[in-house]
Amino acid sequence: MKTIVVGGGVIGASVAYHLARDDAGEVLLIERDRLSAGTTWHSAGNITWKPLADHDRPVMAVLQTVSELEAAGFPTGWLKTGRLFLGGQSSTLKCYDEFDQAARAAGLGSRWLSHAEAASLNPHLAAEKLEGIWFNPLSGRLNPTDLTQAYARAAQRLGAKILEGTAVISIAAESGRVIGVDTADSRIKADRVVLAAGLWSRALLLPLGVHLAQWACEHFYILADVAPRLRRETPSFVAPDDLLYGREEVGSLLLGCFDEGAKTIDAAALPEPFTFTLLAPDWEKMAPYVERAIELFPVLGTAPVRRFVNGPESFTPDGLPLIGPVPGCDGLIIATAMNSTGVTWSALAGSLVASSVAEREPQFPAEPYAPSRFGDRAADVDWLKGAISAIVSSGYRKAALGPGTQWGGGSIREQ
Repeated sequence: MKTIVVGGGVIGASVAYHLARDDAGEVLLIERDRLSAGTTWHSAGNITWKPLADHDRPVMAVLQTVSELEAAGFPTGWLKTGRLFLGGQSSTLKCYDEFDQAARAAGLGSRWLSHAEAASLNPHLAAEKLEGIWFNPLSGRLNPTDLTQAYARAAQRLGAKILEGTAVISIAAESGRVIGVDTADSRIKADRVVLAAGLWSRALLLPLGVHLAQWACEHFYILADVAPRLRRETPSFVAPDDLLYGREEVGSLLLGCFDEGAKTIDAAALPEPFTFTLLAPDWEKMAPYVERAIELFPVLGTAPVRRFVNGPESFTPDGLPLIGPVPGCDGLIIATAMNSTGVTWSALAGSLVASSVAEREPQFPAEPYAPSRFGDRAADVDWLKGAISAIVSSGYRKAALGPGTQWGGGSIREQ
């Protein structure tokens, strides 16, 4: 049996690794440019555990997989820093308190910080302006390109093949079953195809009459050269009241947001080749979030901005990825639309795809990610764009402040 994985970002590489690890037959990963092209390379690479069912599972899966990869000699750049959860509203602090109780029950060394302690961890934080600051130790970051390479090289060691510089132009199917993929030069036959092409997944399936409920949005962060420079181990931070997040990056301050009324983009309108490419800076959209951030980090008022990173990301109307078989087309499996958290979701996505290929009970619940869950609405582009423009901010706030009662507990494994 032969499986083709389309897309060499962090998701496609993870799928190839999990399939090869499971000895699922011949595995071929096809990437149109180079591994980590598209959206993976510009990811911030943050990973943060929270006691939410849809966050605990993927985070613990990727941390466990990172440990396995690094033990096998494949570095990922993982750095555990912890994260400061910044709160000003009473509802936010209530959620943090639920997080803290869950973390303590699981034996995690979380704690509430005094203003002085928080300021010692990040000297640029105006801690006294906050009502509460909670420290989550099971947080950190890795290098998305390193993680992609680690998945890919581990997959190759296990027998998978990787073909770079080859664009898949269509998915080939006959009589309701996938039979391979077409490139500019030839048809490559396969028994199964896993589509992990990110922004371009929807367009590749339209000729088959399949409408994926995903659309792209602009998504951005800036790098500001602050003084004094931040230590590498400085904890990252999240401020959901202001839709902000950030961390240290080579001494600078990385500041990002999950903006309200996000700008949608038609992936088909992007210039070609759009591989290691960015969109133009959008200061008008970013400015209100920088102003909010200056209240928390006054140094941003004068710090020069070294870089504005604006790269498209694909989102879904409910903020959860699309992972699983496509009804009506046997052998076609989807792993796409990661809602700007592909690094975090990579191991869970690979595991779910491998379980689907092997037709075994998955380690994680598969139903929440079913590609068909939106039904006919997925074909309504106007509805899709409207819902996705709104989910970028509301989904982020939900992920940061969702009710702790969603978490069943029991899966914490300290790294």
